[in-house]
Amino acid sequence: MYLREKLIKVLKIKNAVLAVITILSLIVSVSIELFLVVEYWGDWYTVLHAKATPDFIFWVISGPVILIAVFVSKEWIGDAYFYNGYFEGDLDGVVSDAELADVMGRHPVMIALQLKFFSILYMKNYTNKDGKTELVSKTCTCECVNCGAVIEKKMYFTGKCEYCGSSDLRARVLSGERFYSITNELKGNSMDYEYYTAKLLKLRRIVFPILMGISLFFMMISFFVGMDALSNYNNEEYYRETVMDVDKHLQSFELIRLDLIETIITSAFICFGLMPLFINRVMRIRLVMMADITAKFFTTITAPFINASKLPSTGRMAPRSRLARVRMAMRKGYLRNCTIEKHRGVMQVALGKKIVKDSCPSCGAPITEAVYSDYVCKYCDRKIMDVVVKK
Repeated sequence: MYLREKLIKVLKIKNAVLAVITILSLIVSVSIELFLVVEYWGDWYTVLHAKATPDFIFWVISGPVILIAVFVSKEWIGDAYFYNGYFEGDLDGVVSDAELADVMGRHPVMIALQLKFFSILYMKNYTNKDGKTELVSKTCTCECVNCGAVIEKKMYFTGKCEYCGSSDLRARVLSGERFYSITNELKGNSMDYEYYTAKLLKLRRIVFPILMGISLFFMMISFFVGMDALSNYNNEEYYRETVMDVDKHLQSFELIRLDLIETIITSAFICFGLMPLFINRVMRIRLVMMADITAKFFTTITAPFINASKLPSTGRMAPRSRLARVRMAMRKGYLRNCTIEKHRGVMQVALGKKIVKDSCPSCGAPITEAVYSDYVCKYCDRKIMDVVVKK
């Protein structure tokens, strides 16, 4: 609802393509330049004026800049996913920067800057100013069920009649005899596994280990080839056998040595280039596993909130580590229709919440700004149970 999903998909593809091209170009350019330095050691004029040197200089300077830009873009897309989930779970249509900063562990100024920038590129349907974000929603003309006054009602969000102060949960839309609530209904059943998981999450559980295995396989092949060349570097018997082998077409010990150096350098850079992919797949597998067990756990919960300390884990993990991994799964888009919130000083995970009570059963006062499952009436101080329930 708040994401520019088509643009984000394009940016994701752009990041992947740029990362692959940059890493491969760095590997090729650096390995060729190192080979030139080794082959023409001392002849720096030849090295500096070789055709490969300008490409090497370009990629050594621009490569890290491009990779940093790709990393920042991926992190910002993750933040956009998190903000989107938080906005979709909001009930009153206004989110303060301080509230988001508390949940994400960042300064409110950084939150405000991000949201203003994201509204141009990654996100939509909100405005951020004066330390708060107002979520855009269709406004309808309604009739207050308490006093009959005509009021303007924002779809999906709570509010109150400006005349009698009553909540407008059951305000009647004047364009027809239909009623609607502010429960922020999202498509799907909150007791279903797919409601909380990204599309194709199960496929990712299969693909990610395969990609990790492929990268590990080529890393191991390159490692053993490089170690074999390194072991033969000072092996005189290997040099003699290679010189005597007519199929090698090598005419001198110097050429054999250069061939071994080239093999060692190439193998080292292949391992170096594949290492980020391997580490990334390992991290993604851990996040997918966390999303999987967390989504299954959410389907067993009937309450709208769960204490963060009760989140499941794939092993012995501290509550803070579990919460951090769940937050990262939300940022990667593997977990959806849930968000991390802080109520009464305690970190909690909200699950498909909705408001079902609009007035105090004791004094009849309107219930407004309900964010927790229980609510204390602002007029008679009575505690009202189950004001917010799971969708």
